[in-house]
Amino acid sequence: MSDLCATFKEISGLIIRSANMQSDERITEAMQKALDHKSLVKKEREYYKDVLKEVQLLLKGLYTDAANNYNPPLTRPLAMLNIVAHYSFDYAQQVHYPSSPLQAGPIYFLTPRKCGIFGVCCEAIPQQVNFLIDESFDTGKGANPVISMVHFDFKNHGLNSVSIHFNTDNCTGQNKNNTVIQYLLWRVMTGLNASISISFLPVGHKIFS
Repeated sequence: MSDLCATFKEISGLIIRSANMQSDERITEAMQKALDHKSLVKKEREYYKDVLKEVQLLLKGLYTDAANNYNPPLTRPLAMLNIVAHYSFDYAQQVHYPSSPLQAGPIYFLTPRKCGIFGVCCEAIPQQVNFLIDESFDTGKGANPVISMVHFDFKNHGLNSVSIHFNTDNCTGQNKNNTVIQYLLWRVMTGLNASISISFLPVGHKIFS
């Protein structure tokens, strides 16, 4: 049950309660809600894949394979490419590493340090930049660190494309979503990009799951 989104958890609970009450009508209604939600998520994932395929076609021929002298024009800040770049970003699970690399004996003698991972992925190339965040610098997963890392990636590793399409998770905190959208609006207003579109999956569903 822990891997289910909030909608499916609610529907599962309704089905269990309806079964205990021997209410076939409620079970049928709950099952239909589950199928409708599954259909919505499937449609969103198909849209994500279709956009990615379209971007890959636009980029075809501009980049060489990583195994064959991979050299994208990432060092041309003034030459904005007349293409659509596709990005996805998300936090990964934390990883742990020894507090002291010279520590002798089992690792449990000292509590391992936590390291957060935030990734910005340009799937069409493909290229991914990972930010490793030590626990002493962890400021949470709010809008400020997300915008800071996304902006750093665009400035130093981005494709400098005219248009951008984002796919990301629809977090439960709308303040975070609104702040990220305001940042993207700022990029367009200041001329860093001509247009930016963003797509969210339904709440509780992950892009990279």
